[in-house]
Amino acid sequence: MAVEAPDPKTFGSWEEAFQFPVITTRQMERQLRSDIDSNRERLRTVVGASYRDLLGTAESIIEMDGQMQEVETLLGGLGRRCNTRLLEKKEQNLRRWEENIKAKDSERDAFASQLAVLRSCPEVISRLLKKGTPVLLAAKVLVISRLLHKKLTQHPNACPYLETLRTRLATLRRRLLASIDKRFEKLDISSEGLLEGMCSFSLATSSSPTDVLRHFLHVRLEAMSRQSRRQGSNRENILCTLRLYVRTLQDTKAIIPEELAAALGKLKSTPIFRSQDLYSLPELNLDVHERWIVGDIKLFTPYVQHDGLQTSEAQALLGQWAKLAFSTLRNGLQSLLEELSDPLTIVGLRKQMLDFWLSKHRHLPGVEAFVVLDGLRDTFNDRFVSLIQDLSKILNHIGSTIEITLRDWQNNVSDLMPSLWDLELTSMGTVKGGKAFREALVTRNYGKNNNIQIISRQYTSWLGRIEVFEDVIKKLKETRWEDGIDDIEDDDDGLDNKQILLSEDDPRVLQEQISRSLDTAFSVLEDSINQYALDLDGADGGQKAVYLLRVLREFRQHMPKSCRNVKVGLGSVHKLHQVVSDAAIEGPWVSCKQAVTKSIQRKKLPGRPLWEGDPELPVLPSPWAFKLLQDVVSSMGGFGSDVWSPHATVVLKSRLRVSLATTIRIGLQANVTEKMNGYSQDESKECTQDLKGPNGHVVNGDDEILTPASHVDDDKIQRYFDLLYLANATAMKENDLAGDEMTEAQRAAQEESGLAQEATKRMERDAEEYWKRTCLLFALLA
Repeated sequence: MAVEAPDPKTFGSWEEAFQFPVITTRQMERQLRSDIDSNRERLRTVVGASYRDLLGTAESIIEMDGQMQEVETLLGGLGRRCNTRLLEKKEQNLRRWEENIKAKDSERDAFASQLAVLRSCPEVISRLLKKGTPVLLAAKVLVISRLLHKKLTQHPNACPYLETLRTRLATLRRRLLASIDKRFEKLDISSEGLLEGMCSFSLATSSSPTDVLRHFLHVRLEAMSRQSRRQGSNRENILCTLRLYVRTLQDTKAIIPEELAAALGKLKSTPIFRSQDLYSLPELNLDVHERWIVGDIKLFTPYVQHDGLQTSEAQALLGQWAKLAFSTLRNGLQSLLEELSDPLTIVGLRKQMLDFWLSKHRHLPGVEAFVVLDGLRDTFNDRFVSLIQDLSKILNHIGSTIEITLRDWQNNVSDLMPSLWDLELTSMGTVKGGKAFREALVTRNYGKNNNIQIISRQYTSWLGRIEVFEDVIKKLKETRWEDGIDDIEDDDDGLDNKQILLSEDDPRVLQEQISRSLDTAFSVLEDSINQYALDLDGADGGQKAVYLLRVLREFRQHMPKSCRNVKVGLGSVHKLHQVVSDAAIEGPWVSCKQAVTKSIQRKKLPGRPLWEGDPELPVLPSPWAFKLLQDVVSSMGGFGSDVWSPHATVVLKSRLRVSLATTIRIGLQANVTEKMNGYSQDESKECTQDLKGPNGHVVNGDDEILTPASHVDDDKIQRYFDLLYLANATAMKENDLAGDEMTEAQRAAQEESGLAQEATKRMERDAEEYWKRTCLLFALLA
């Protein structure tokens, strides 16, 4: 543990410091040096502070000396001037000056004093207008300045400066009137402020109460017109215009004529110069100049015919103004609505305006509440009707798109549809539940190529806007208009049925309009599609018909709720199905006729050894019949599986049955006759050599005699089975088979085959059974 060093201050001599170890001595040295530095800084601080105090004391002494000398000088001067004889002499000189000189200059002083007041008036008026203080005080100053100017211009020594002052006063008068007009235009002005503005206008222009009211209504009308035409937030502007309209009616009722007459009567009861607020203007300095103002100016009282406006006259003026103002309001509202295309925004504006009017319409003079309400309703309804008509015209544009697509149709381009098994689809991701994959799958499965998607997007966009209108009509029906206390107490204004007017009549009118417009638009579109269907021809007629069918499907799957024509496009569907069916069976039928001709010309009947039963009868159709169905189904798939609705399949079967019945019946009769007459001896010998029995007879594999005639019979039997099989493949409802040519062809083939009834029934069962086993191979046809 280290030994604590002793305090050097306790040593008696320096020798005692060296009695300790060197380390201790070093510590004492450092301690002494630290104490020396600390004492030096403390001493310096003390000396500096004392020096500053000494300097401050010296300066105070010098300043006190100067002040004492100044006081002594002033006291000496006062003593010299406080002389009784000198004061008496000054008094005598002043009295003599007043008696001899002042009387002579009184007229000049009066002119100068009045000119000084007049010169101050423009500055006072300008300051008052800038500060926005009550304009009545500025009007009073203007009247005083006008009187002073008239008085001074009559002086024989009038100066040219008065003309300058007149110009300035005229300018300030216009500014004052403009300030009063701005006050009239304000919505938040109180009745007291409005009454003050009217009194100011009457003072400044010497107008009667009738002129004041007429000017006030004119200013409000101009303000409404400007407000409705103002750029920017037009919605707020039109609401402000309505507030101005209502507020003007309320202000006029509250002020005219009693309050205005009382205010003007009070104004003319006291001279303007006696107004205390004039003396509060320091620029005029009336306390000094009042004695020089002539009496006719001091006693001037404005003459206003305050009782000249009667209540009937005021109501007549207000009624005329109300009609003009409401016309201005409607014009502004119409201009605003023409710029708005969002029905929800229009509904919101309608709700705001009607709410405000219904809450303020009671006891308003000069206007009938139901007239204003009907005007606002008609304006909004007209805009809704216009938007609905514009929307219905968009459907015509969709029809134009269809026409352009058909006109510019390019095979294998306009009808190009990617396969369901394209790499692009099979490799598509399944993020977010595979939504994109499902949409692409549905799009391709329903044949929605680019042309169909263009129509679909346009129609979906249009349908969305129609649904917005339908929601708007629903919202109008659900809106409830609250009845205030005044509505309960007073039901004589024709608005007691406002709930029926606004929430039943208006939605019903709009619903009828949108239904009528949609029916008309869809009828026009349907007529166009009917014409397109009639004009389909050529090699691309089938694909065009498929395009139209898919377009109609898009329309019919998403029909607007307001459309009353539920059979849109059905008149064209049958014709389009016929065109598609004809295109689908055209190629397979050409191949079928060639195959039938070759099969009839064959020397041997294909599949004859496969006959079964006793007697032997065919159980399989001919290759050409099976191939025909395969080709037809393949052709149907080429047009798209989505096209073959039950009705389309029935139409195709009907067309196929007619073609089969007509062609096979005529062709077989001609070819069988040709085959019977065309067997040569060589062919008979060849056939006999090939199939010669043990007794020298020609037999078949079942030891049955085979002759050219029997070969023809087998051919008839096989054809009959083929007809039965094809009849099952193209079977329809019984009511669709009435008078069917295929049935007639079957009956004729049965008679030609010469089969017994039991054999015929067996062949019918076998054909039906074979169709049941093979129908899944022909899914679209089945």
